[in-house]
Amino acid sequence: MANSIDIIIPSFRLDERYLLPMLNLTPPEGFIINYYVVADNPKVKVPDSIQQLSGRNDVHLLINEQNLGFSRTRNKGIDAGQGHWILLLDDDVTPEKNLLQAYAQEISLQPEAIGFVGVTEFPPPINTVTQALQITGVSTHFQRARHEPEMYWSATANVMLNRSKLGNRRFLPELTKSTEDMELLFRNAQANHLQKYQAVPNAIVHHPWWGNGRIQTRRLFLYGEGAGEAARLLPIQLYTHYDFTNTLETLLLLTVALLLAFIGGWSPKWVLIMAIAQALAEFTTNYYRTIKIGHTYSLNVAWQVTLHKNVMEAGRLWSWLRLGRIQELGLRTDGSFHKPHPQAFRLNRWKIIKLIIFLLLVMAISLIYTS
Repeated sequence: MANSIDIIIPSFRLDERYLLPMLNLTPPEGFIINYYVVADNPKVKVPDSIQQLSGRNDVHLLINEQNLGFSRTRNKGIDAGQGHWILLLDDDVTPEKNLLQAYAQEISLQPEAIGFVGVTEFPPPINTVTQALQITGVSTHFQRARHEPEMYWSATANVMLNRSKLGNRRFLPELTKSTEDMELLFRNAQANHLQKYQAVPNAIVHHPWWGNGRIQTRRLFLYGEGAGEAARLLPIQLYTHYDFTNTLETLLLLTVALLLAFIGGWSPKWVLIMAIAQALAEFTTNYYRTIKIGHTYSLNVAWQVTLHKNVMEAGRLWSWLRLGRIQELGLRTDGSFHKPHPQAFRLNRWKIIKLIIFLLLVMAISLIYTS
């Protein structure tokens, strides 16, 4: 009996520059391929080339009657097919010609795998923004399959799932900001006795820089907000822990302390010193990160690293502030999912460096302040 793959492509734009190479991939020998292009835009103008290809028996064009969002749109594509395997692709990637052959080879070697993770390549950095996205790991996260043989989750730009092991589990519609990929893939892994997805480093697609390299504040804010939302859900909730407050959380606490100082008639000296030291320690640490990881001494790149990192953390902060969930201050998710109930307040080299810089700055500023 032939193996079959359903290729699910949620799309708002129906951009033929990206869709045509996907819809014209060479099927692997012994595999039945079906495409499900789900347009999440009822007013979309279907390009003639896509309309023509939708006449093929293996290409199914579905247009949502109303905007459903990525989760519901992907679910609609998954439910429309019956293939043994489900390949999820973003609508703005360009696949290597051997993409399906690479996955087919792994299927023949590991037919009982829960799924496979391919590589999503980004171009070399083109400006300070894209350098910062690379340094912070936002873009390099998409290439985990090149460095890790197996994992519990990955971004769904290029991921294949075993339909029989996926069962009736689907993307959660309420996760509209981000992390719906992490949530479903890990929930699916846990339901399958914590089986991991296998890396396929030669299953490669190419992704352009978001916005042609423009600042990604909205995207990263939503990443952070979505991470906060997912942390409240099982089973991810079991892998959360409390950590030292980050810069924005610390500044929020210092702001509260400053207000109390004014109300109580106390001197705000030390609160202000710590706030200045915290902000400077954040930038200085990110500058060192820029030198160490990005191999550049550019202050502009360091500023972009600081901006993007803190915008993401602002999204997470907002996810609990707007709901008044004070108990989530300092709450983090261990995205490795190594073990439930991970240890709290863990240190790493960046935290240690930042703490040392902070203490040195507090002493230096206090000396200047009192001199």
